Amino acid sequence: MPLSLPNLALPLRRSTRSTKRGSLAESEEKSPKPASKKAKKVTKSQTNILLDAGDLEPRVSDAESSRALGKNAVKAKPASPSYANEDDTEDDTLKEGDTLPKINLKNEQGETINVSTLCSEKGAVLFLYPKADTPGCTQQACGFRDIYGDIIALDYDVYGLSKDSPAAQEKWKIKKNLNYHLLCDPQSKLIKRLGAFVPPKSTKRSHFIFEKGTGKLINIDIGVKPVEDPHKVLSFLTKRGNT
Repeated sequence: MPLSLPNLALPLRRSTRSTKRGSLAESEEKSPKPASKKAKKVTKSQTNILLDAGDLEPRVSDAESSRALGKNAVKAKPASPSYANEDDTEDDTLKEGDTLPKINLKNEQGETINVSTLCSEKGAVLFLYPKADTPGCTQQACGFRDIYGDIIALDYDVYGLSKDSPAAQEKWKIKKNLNYHLLCDPQSKLIKRLGAFVPPKSTKRSHFIFEKGTGKLINIDIGVKPVEDPHKVLSFLTKRGNT
């Protein structure tokens, strides 16, 4: 009599296969999907095409931006010195009856003086010389030093005027014990207005007297001699004071 096989064998295999299939399905569901590949780099030519098409905006680094600004930046011009309260008619030579112009000059102490104010309290005598601490100029300056008291007594003050620097004027003043202020006109602004400028850069020895009270120019003497000049000024003021 033939042997019959157990009926449980086949169902068991199917069950095993089903279990395996279920496990695989669950495994597939749980396992993450493979990551997508990285985007390809855009080449320089492709970038240019996109820029032309307007799809991209150009990116400029901070360093490039700074370099561009440096190339295109306009350098600020240094501020010009202020000449407020100065006359702009620098080519007009003063004549008798004119008043002192509004010109700012330094004195030997480096103080700024507006020469239009020199006659606010007294009359003013301006004597001009080519260069401080030279023989002829020293004779002229010491002559005014020696009669300074006589000029002050007539209610006039004395001022030396040249192209020299404040330092040079102060050194000379101390050396010769000068008892009045020295004005510095390196650009010959006032010297030109007085008509005593000698091109290209010299000054004619001279003097100019401005009246007390009105500040008007009352005496001009250009081309004077160093020793004679102080006495000519005193003589003029003395005669004027007696009239």
